Amino acid sequence: MILERSEPPRRPTGGTMRRMPAGVDLGSSSVKSVVVRAGGRPGPAARRRIGTRRRPGGRVEHDAEEILVAAVAALRGVFARRVADSSVGIATQRSTILFWDPRTGRPLTPAYSWQDVRGEALCEAARRSGRLDQTIVARTGLRLTPYYSASKLAWAMRGVRGLRRRVAAGRALWGTLGTFLLWRLSGGACYAIDHANAQRTLLFDLETLSWDPALFEAFDLGTLLDAPALPALVPTTLSTRVALGGTGLPLRLAAMTGDQQAALIGLGCRADGVTTINYGSGAFVLISTGERLVRVPGLLTTLLASWRVEGATERPAARYAVEGPVNAAATAIDWAIRRLRLRLRTRDLDRFLGADDGRPRAVHFLPAVAGVGAPRWDMTAKPRFAGDLRDATPRDLLRAVVESIACRCAEIVRTAAPHIVAGRRAGADGAPPILAAGGLTRCRTLLQAQADLLQRPVMVRESPDATCLGAAILTRDPSRWWGGGGKAPAARRGTDIVEPRVRRDEADARYRDWETAVYGAGPAAGAGVPAARASR
Repeated sequence: MILERSEPPRRPTGGTMRRMPAGVDLGSSSVKSVVVRAGGRPGPAARRRIGTRRRPGGRVEHDAEEILVAAVAALRGVFARRVADSSVGIATQRSTILFWDPRTGRPLTPAYSWQDVRGEALCEAARRSGRLDQTIVARTGLRLTPYYSASKLAWAMRGVRGLRRRVAAGRALWGTLGTFLLWRLSGGACYAIDHANAQRTLLFDLETLSWDPALFEAFDLGTLLDAPALPALVPTTLSTRVALGGTGLPLRLAAMTGDQQAALIGLGCRADGVTTINYGSGAFVLISTGERLVRVPGLLTTLLASWRVEGATERPAARYAVEGPVNAAATAIDWAIRRLRLRLRTRDLDRFLGADDGRPRAVHFLPAVAGVGAPRWDMTAKPRFAGDLRDATPRDLLRAVVESIACRCAEIVRTAAPHIVAGRRAGADGAPPILAAGGLTRCRTLLQAQADLLQRPVMVRESPDATCLGAAILTRDPSRWWGGGGKAPAARRGTDIVEPRVRRDEADARYRDWETAVYGAGPAAGAGVPAARASR
């Protein structure tokens, strides 16, 4: 499907069009569009599934044309409900990248997914060649890994026949999914990438909010820098809205960002000092730091949002966060359930584990199914149990796995704590609540362990539309939604709040026991599940 540049916007028939912002989430398995009503309530929604190709060598790809068609269909699905709006915010899976032909608009490569690690050898060679990993941390706030775009771009420039020549001649453009969709839907009128997604390329200076020529050269991507066209850098909230005539709808793009940033804003992370934990296949801990670009050893520094201040000629205003990924959360639980040969679903975890007897833990677990992320960054680590395993039951072992996720999140928060000023709005003991979201928030055992370890209330904010909501919020004047000086969001009606049940000294002792067991002496890496107990 090629969307012609001359295709005019169509207005709806048979109903009155109301002006409300819409958010689009370009996810890994589907594209979703949601209209946001007054007061931030989600309205009509439409979803279209997309495919993912997984190939040997850690290669994970999408068809960018399919994603484009799905995005247009999702927007038209919302439009069909007689609701449309002049403002659209797009949130994309971060680090996914592709090349396309500017004459035809056709992709020249697959969209290399953020999950794609074909560039691992290039990253390893870069590490061996010098101090590039330290340079990347200092300039981008991230780390040198194949999950980010730079190594994928470098692989394509080397591995796709004729691509380097096409780029040099201006016959190939590159960008994120958001860049590609914006270029196509604007009829080629806008070739741009937002600051949040630009950071994930590893080619972007977080302090100056500009491309870094030295990083392009470090990845042998100087051809991209010297090409006739380079994606223009724009704030996550655009200063000038771009007509999306390619949709056939009267829409204008007003915001573009990464999916994690949009989800966090949608969940309520809109002020300095708010901590959010998203429990999914992995877990993401994010602490907003407002205007301060805070660097914490072992953690990532993330651009949360940016915008132009009216009348200012200097760099855009920006809001930042400290971020720490836990590589395995739900995947660690799935791993343990398989190893223990249990017939158990995630929603049945609490029933299986039963009430906490309050005794000191004899068994501990390192949830390193995909290595250990922040703050230790040991990708060679393997999942393992530690402690006194002789009389451990499957219930003991699975509780250790669930609580280890809370321990890993607590490790990240504890690492960040000396560098972060706590918010002003506090829970009962003076600590601001933690915002929690994701599928694992159904597990009360996990939430209670998290509240106990951090000695802070955990406020569950489950919202399947959070990413679209955040993208839509970004279309508005930032002065209307950012602020509070650390003020934590108030509880909504029906919000589940989990309060700590143990004393601080007991919580500290539990954390120290876990930390000593999994990072100190214990069973060898990969010790796995005690075989005699595995079949219970």
